[in-house]
Amino acid sequence: MQRTKILANLIFLFHWIFVFIIMFGWYFSALSLIYIITLSVTFITQIIFGYCVLTKWEFDLRKKLDPTLNYDYSFLSWYAYKYSNVRIPSKIIKYISLSFLFISIIIFFTIHLS
Repeated sequence: MQRTKILANLIFLFHWIFVFIIMFGWYFSALSLIYIITLSVTFITQIIFGYCVLTKWEFDLRKKLDPTLNYDYSFLSWYAYKYSNVRIPSKIIKYISLSFLFISIIIFFTIHLS
């Protein structure tokens, strides 16, 4: 059980690194390739699965530790509620994140191909 918790926490940390790259990777030119790959992979997995694979993996592990965990496959809505008691509907987060990812990809290629 301890290994499961450690792995879930490592996925959580890795997920925040992904979020940081998505939000601020454009600023660091050394991260250009990692930035566009992260944007693209995240966008594609959101389109195909409707959620982030890292989130699903983390909460599958957390559900092993606590079977009563009620999770809706949205990393941001879950942690926003957990830490601020503000409930953000998953659909809103999904549409905002897909829009943000798509616009970020377009801007990246517009800047780098001009």
